[in-house]
Amino acid sequence: MKSLFAFCLSAVALGAANPASSMKLAFSDEFDGDKLDSSKWATLGDPAAVTTFKAAKIGGVRITLIKKDDMIQTNGISTRGKFEQVRGYFEASIRMNAYKGHGSALSLRGKDEKAIPFITVYWEGTGGDYLSPWARFLDDKGQHDFRSDASGAKLLKAGEASKKFNTYGLLWTDKSFAWFLNGKQVHKADRVAIDTPMSLTISHRCGEWERPNLKLNQLPDDVEVDWVKIWK
Repeated sequence: MKSLFAFCLSAVALGAANPASSMKLAFSDEFDGDKLDSSKWATLGDPAAVTTFKAAKIGGVRITLIKKDDMIQTNGISTRGKFEQVRGYFEASIRMNAYKGHGSALSLRGKDEKAIPFITVYWEGTGGDYLSPWARFLDDKGQHDFRSDASGAKLLKAGEASKKFNTYGLLWTDKSFAWFLNGKQVHKADRVAIDTPMSLTISHRCGEWERPNLKLNQLPDDVEVDWVKIWK
């Protein structure tokens, strides 16, 4: 599709150099405290859905679903209003949800979706070992979803997305976005220049479109975050 914003997704060779090697650490949280650090994070949705934990010598944040009648909800943590930057490498160690009917995501987004051009960049887990690197772009012509052939694919071995912590990275440069999985670049998106600061969000949601596939007897099926690091 031809357009003024000339945006495309493409698969690239695995094994690209770690982008953090040439950057300085600008933000980090190992979640070692007894509660979420409110100087770094705001909670999304129900605050009761976000708790800290310590296990196997690591600290972390657990994001659950709160049982209610319709189950439609989005809970999580965000640096919005706490830490935002233009470009850089955003990375988190996450254990995604195991089952379908709800989803988890690491995302970058700006403050104002009405200020176009606007983009939201996702690493998304939809259960069943399915992972999706994709982006949603808004301009004066409307909404455009950009997905590669790997979106909704099984990029890890069976069970690894939900049973293990994996590192999910988003590299934002003046020319492109790139997705990293466990330190390896797996996809890249060329884009228009977007120079407004963006925040990082990690969320666990059950959308209206997902609810029919949610089985309550499979809960809790939590999302856990070991650490977050952002380089500039």
